[in-house]
Amino acid sequence: MQRNAVLTHSELGYLSDLFGQKQEVVPSYGSVNHIISVTTEVPELISALLDQAKFTLLAEVGQYKLWFPLDITLDEFGQLNPVLGIPEVVEHSGTERSWRLASAQGITLGDGRYAEKVQLISLSSTGMALKLHCTKLAEQLMQQQELELTLPDGQSVPVCFMPVRQQGSVVAARFTTGKLQRDMLRRFLFQCHRQHFPALYQQPG
Repeated sequence: MQRNAVLTHSELGYLSDLFGQKQEVVPSYGSVNHIISVTTEVPELISALLDQAKFTLLAEVGQYKLWFPLDITLDEFGQLNPVLGIPEVVEHSGTERSWRLASAQGITLGDGRYAEKVQLISLSSTGMALKLHCTKLAEQLMQQQELELTLPDGQSVPVCFMPVRQQGSVVAARFTTGKLQRDMLRRFLFQCHRQHFPALYQQPG
């Protein structure tokens, strides 16, 4: 994908410094390279997830792409004030898709009716996969199409969803929830990604 710098070199350098990196490909931990660029050419799926952000900062670390929504304003002194939003972590080995947290331990379903009856087996900012213990419960849950997820830090995230496929006792669902809830999930998943792959976030040197 072609990347178009929409900022000056000094402005792009400032943003790059936020990551402690240079603008070009930078050797990092082991064989991992980091690439940072500002682009307006954002895939349609990513653009939708980032609420149609005009500018994005793309950080490529290993086999992952971190798409940061970027808002640039001028302060009272006429200085640029870049504000980075919460990134969408995307895997780009083969088909690009939002990174999935495969081991969703510590996340509970807020509704007590589903305790020990529904297991969250994967989570991304775009959807989830649930393992259900009986067909009747599956039908009930699919009609309801909403749940409350409690994150390990105690935050409750109400989510609305739409089932997209079912294979045996496993149901995959796509989130139809609002921006606030998506941002909460995206922040949590970004933190999890950093914890799972600390080597990718090592500073060079």
